[in-house]
This record gives sequence, C-alpha cells and structure tokens, in this order.
Amino acid sequence: MILNAYTIVMLFIAILTGTLAIPLGVLSFRMYQRWGKTLYDDERTAIENRSYLLLHMATVMLFVKLLSWPIFYATLQSYVPNIQGVMCIFGITQLHPYLSSIVQIFKPVVFFSICGWLLLNRLDRGTETAPLFKRKFLFLSVVSILAFVDSAGDLIYFTTFNIKAFVACCTTFFDIPERATAMLPISILGEGYERYMLPLYYLSNILLIAFMGISYPRLTPHALRLTIIGVVLALLNAVITTFAIFEVVAPKIMNLPYHHCIYCMWQYVPDTTFMSALFVIGTFSPGWALLLNLMGKHKETAVTLKEYLRNLYFLCIVAIGTSLVMVTIHLLFKG
Repeated sequence: MILNAYTIVMLFIAILTGTLAIPLGVLSFRMYQRWGKTLYDDERTAIENRSYLLLHMATVMLFVKLLSWPIFYATLQSYVPNIQGVMCIFGITQLHPYLSSIVQIFKPVVFFSICGWLLLNRLDRGTETAPLFKRKFLFLSVVSILAFVDSAGDLIYFTTFNIKAFVACCTTFFDIPERATAMLPISILGEGYERYMLPLYYLSNILLIAFMGISYPRLTPHALRLTIIGVVLALLNAVITTFAIFEVVAPKIMNLPYHHCIYCMWQYVPDTTFMSALFVIGTFSPGWALLLNLMGKHKETAVTLKEYLRNLYFLCIVAIGTSLVMVTIHLLFKG
C-alpha cells in the first residue's frame, strides 16, 4: 500500500460512500415497495418525509461518488514516482492486473448510472405530484448496489498494492505489433490501416455531431427512435475514436510515432485528460437521453422532458465538438 494524500482521499470516499450505500439501497427498495399501496394520511405523510431525507442523502452521496473516477486516476498517477521502472499509470495497474481491468471497466458504468439517476430525480422534482417516485427509488436501489460494489473494489484495490512486485513498462504492451488496438483495425482495414484511422475518426465524430444537430429540433418524448439511433451512433463513434486515439492520435500528439499508450499521453500532455473527459461526457449524453426517455415519460413531465432531451443532445454536440477541436489543434501544432 502506498499512503499519500490522494490515497487518503480515495479511501475516505470509498468508506463513506460504501457505508452509506448499504442503508440507502435497502431503504430505497422498501420505499419503492410501499409507495402506491393503500395508506392512511399519516402513513403517507411519514413516507413522504422519509423520502425527502433519503433523496437528500442520496444526492450528496452520489455527487461525492462521482468524484471517485477522476480521483482514481489522479491517485494512480501519484504512485508513478514510487515504483521503480514505472513510466505511467499503466505500470501501476500491473501491480493489480486483473483487478485493475475490472475496476476501470466498472467505473464508467457507475458514473453513467449515477448521472442518469440524478437527471431522473431532478426531472421528477420539477413536477407537482412526483409521478416518477416509484421508478426513481427502484433505480436508486440499483445505483446504490453499483456504488457499494465500486467502493468495495476501491477499498480492496488501494489497500492491497504489492509495491515490491516487478512491473513491465507500457512499451512492452502498447508498442508490440500484436497489441489489441492494432490487430482489429488490421483485420478490418488491412496492413495500411493507419492512413484510414484518422479520416475515419473525423468522419465518425462529424456524423455523430451532424445527427445530433439534425435531430435536435425534432426531439420529443415520443421520438424514441431518434434517441436509440443516437445511442447506436455514439457507441460506434466511441469504438472508432478509442482505436484512433491509441493508434494514431496519441503517438502524433506525443511526437512518439511508435508509442501507443494513452496513459503516457495524459501524463505528457495534461490537457488531453480534459479532452478525454469531454469525449466521455459527449458519448454518455445520448445514453442519458434514452434513459430519461424510457423512465421519465409522464403527462406531467412532457414539456420538461423534451427540454432535458434537447439539452443532452446539445451537450453531446458541444462536448464531442470541443474534444474534436482540441485533437485537431494538437495534431496541427504537434503532428
């Protein structure tokens, strides 16, 4: 275990959110079960009062939990000078290779779910009779489970580092010809895949932005097909962009033609972390729109839901567009 300020913050968040997630999940599910049954006025009032307290606790806890994803990588970066032979975050992850993969895959799922619930809760709070009460408490019970698992994973992960273990340099993984990010493009585009990756990256991102812009004025709670297509395009763009960043963008930005490590890109060119964060938010936005469209429909939410959907599509345009501009600026001045 490596103990520094980042570790202390990370462990504090894990313990706090993990401890709160257990009662939050149980109470949320009970609230879901009891709401809608025949209740006396005093019983209904008591449930409503408890629900307000529960929602405030959930909102605070989940906002704190959102911080764990960026702090997770900041903590790993702070460990780099402490481990011999490590060049970047990748080397740190090799101290826990399998658990590192699980944690890094799980965190975006938790982030997406928490933001989705916060949006659903805010949508419901804008109504007079809280028609989404049962749905949001059922969803909250699921999100609480995810938050607990993520917190438990962080606690195990950061307290069981074997700092004496030998770790390989990122070049032994990202710069070999058989790396995963190269083999798939080769199988689809052929040996000269590099010259197609950048145009494909721009085409995919511009297509997503164009679809969001065209769909924006026609987006309503009844336009479910548009939100589904938006999610499909966002996922396709995410795959293409991920491969393009590893294979073409990162080497050009770092001026290291044969180095394909995104962790090194974040370390050597720090503003690319913001670029990556914008890309993630832009990719998640159509998913949040679909989630709201599926869970937030009601006659009381019709007007507000339409506004939320359009705002999320606009967020996608701004985030993906800004990320694309940042990549372009880096390529022009460093490529």
